[in-house]
Amino acid sequence: LAGWLQKKGLGRSLMVKKGESVTPGQEDAPEFGALPLLIGLVPASLLALLILLISGGSLSPGIEAGKVLAVLFSAALYAAVGLTDDWRRGNRMPEMPLFFQIALILGVSVAFLLALRFLGEQSNIVLIPFIGTQVNFGAVWMAAMVLLLLGACCGGDACGAVSGQCASASLPLAFASAGVSAVFGMRGMASVSFGMAGAALGLLLFAFPPEKMREGRGGRMLLGTLPVMAAIAAGAPFFILPAGIPFIFEGIYAIIRVVRQAFGKKPGPGSFGGFLLDRGLSGKAVSGLYAGAGLAGAAVSILSAYLYL
Repeated sequence: LAGWLQKKGLGRSLMVKKGESVTPGQEDAPEFGALPLLIGLVPASLLALLILLISGGSLSPGIEAGKVLAVLFSAALYAAVGLTDDWRRGNRMPEMPLFFQIALILGVSVAFLLALRFLGEQSNIVLIPFIGTQVNFGAVWMAAMVLLLLGACCGGDACGAVSGQCASASLPLAFASAGVSAVFGMRGMASVSFGMAGAALGLLLFAFPPEKMREGRGGRMLLGTLPVMAAIAAGAPFFILPAGIPFIFEGIYAIIRVVRQAFGKKPGPGSFGGFLLDRGLSGKAVSGLYAGAGLAGAAVSILSAYLYL
């Protein structure tokens, strides 16, 4: 697939962003990682869904199947938003305006949450880890979940300082979402999250330096949002926050950059991963650090779900 994309002129020749780390000699590696992610994710998740429906053992297999399909369809839409920019860069065209991109992300987020409502998810109650309680978000549930999805999408997009960085961070997040969903008996969300973990691991084989393919904006958006969507559908989005530490760091760093720009100071590298690279860490070390922090957080996430019960 990577070779075919290069033959179609969709590599990164002359399109390497200033300050972005790329393995020497691999500047032409295509940025279409969302395609193999979807190729791996969709069949695996649908197979797990089929097993779920045949085996039974679920209180509402039809609703769970609907939620799985809603997560997969919405994930493809997030990926399409990023893939549009990847395609434009590959063809040496300007990226879409930031405002328009955020509007599309918000639209996909709202559509996903409305789909959950349509499938019968009418509760505004969210489980809170560590303190063993529930909080009724009431009328602000929709806004809170939209902001959470927007943060996950932007946080994933920011994890692009080195190839494989986002997949390294998303893999533990997907495991956390799968584990938490399994603990709470949400087999459909567990299956799609495990499918995401497998797809991310498969992509790492191609994206880790020396890369044959990079995640691209579409891949990073997909990697950041799908585990969060699954956790929202399972009713426990806050349980996976410890596994999202790398994405949270990227969000905090983005805020710091904005503040520095507001006070007329140099904003520094475009991401926290870029900041670590400037401090002398190798690309593999940065990806390993993100993966290690995520795995530690995933263990905390799953443990907190067990303690909650």
